[in-house]
Amino acid sequence: MRLAFAVLVLLAATAAPAAAGPAVIAGADPEAYTLDLSYDAGGVGTLTGSERIDFVNRGAAPLARVWLRLWANGPDRCRPRHIEVRVEAPAQAGEERCSALEVRLAAPVAPGATGSLSLSFTVKGRAKNDRFGHAGKIALFGNVIPVLAVEDERGLHLDPYSRQGDAFYALAASWDATLSFPARLRAATTGAAVSDTVAGGRRTLRLTTAQARDFALAIGPMKVRSTKARGVLIRAFVGPRARVVGASLRIARRTVSALGRRLSPYGSTELDVLLLGAGVGGYGGMEYPELVFTDPFPVALSHEIAHQWWYGIVGDDQYLEPWLDESFASYFDHRLQPFWDFCDPRHPFDEVGRARQRIPLNSSMALFDRSPVAFGEVVYAGGACALERLERDIGRTRMTAFLRLLQSRFRFGVMRTTDVLDAIHDAAPRYGVRRWTRMAHLSVR
Repeated sequence: MRLAFAVLVLLAATAAPAAAGPAVIAGADPEAYTLDLSYDAGGVGTLTGSERIDFVNRGAAPLARVWLRLWANGPDRCRPRHIEVRVEAPAQAGEERCSALEVRLAAPVAPGATGSLSLSFTVKGRAKNDRFGHAGKIALFGNVIPVLAVEDERGLHLDPYSRQGDAFYALAASWDATLSFPARLRAATTGAAVSDTVAGGRRTLRLTTAQARDFALAIGPMKVRSTKARGVLIRAFVGPRARVVGASLRIARRTVSALGRRLSPYGSTELDVLLLGAGVGGYGGMEYPELVFTDPFPVALSHEIAHQWWYGIVGDDQYLEPWLDESFASYFDHRLQPFWDFCDPRHPFDEVGRARQRIPLNSSMALFDRSPVAFGEVVYAGGACALERLERDIGRTRMTAFLRLLQSRFRFGVMRTTDVLDAIHDAAPRYGVRRWTRMAHLSVR
């Protein structure tokens, strides 16, 4: 997410988390989200909807409550609140925090058993240019749909919203959505459209995807151009003044082809790319499952699409270990756009200011939110360059094997720092992983 940190850095007190084993889900694991959404374009726009969440209890004890993430309240810290949620009986709303809501289930769900809850919500749009906000006349609804909070062996994750990066940690599930909006507008969304009808001045889309961690959308007066890569329909959504659409489609096609070939198949049949001339929120772009908001600048576009593999397919706790998706996505935008790659693999952290070179690469957003410059230098530049150093050390063939191991082991799952180190060892057994760990400034114990 937010590639401009890297671009700006290149162009112009919290300890790192201890490494741990693979994530073990210890609470509600979503199986399916079902949405019925309606968009009203008046004012700054309003999104209303109903939602059903089906889940499995992966924990060892009966599950009496779950938590929802209400990220729409995060950007303004609940001043004002932008989302109102009504939990349907027999479940009941419990404790409410700014970006989280407890839901008390009607009856405890036994370990291994399935449960469900239903709710309705209203999201009031924001006028600000942001991932949840507006880009000109286009309404952006990023991270506004309630999703289940993750509970794993580390505990329940209710981390705060991050303005500088991402604080998101969600598990993959199937999504089935119906979206209604004024027929004169177009919508870029998560999911592939299986039907598109117009009646009474309203357009209704039926959207579905087999595996995604979230559902996002953008609605406004847009035109659509498309291409294909490796069986994936790539649709570029552009405003009336957008340019370089053809070049952007070529970059998108090349990126999807390259990553699908070197890593693993793309996770769906469709990818929507919303091209915004000035980026979003002052940054280069933002990724969502099967949808990106991005500046057409080649590095930004390649970076945001790379996130479909790093976080979209291979997930991570973006608040606790942001390097696991940002450094990997940056490594690939460097590989795809070498003109903008300033890495010297001999000294991966030379691009990091001397005062920040002691910051561990796997620090959390609790630290980086206090030091945006460090986030750009350490995670985007240093982390990506450390991966380039790894490729130089073990060779491209073993590097590809390492990357594919991560994609296969954690496809629609959750990766952690120790999983990366294990995969390096498995792909290159004679390589000195501990030496690379020190060189990559990873704090592992």
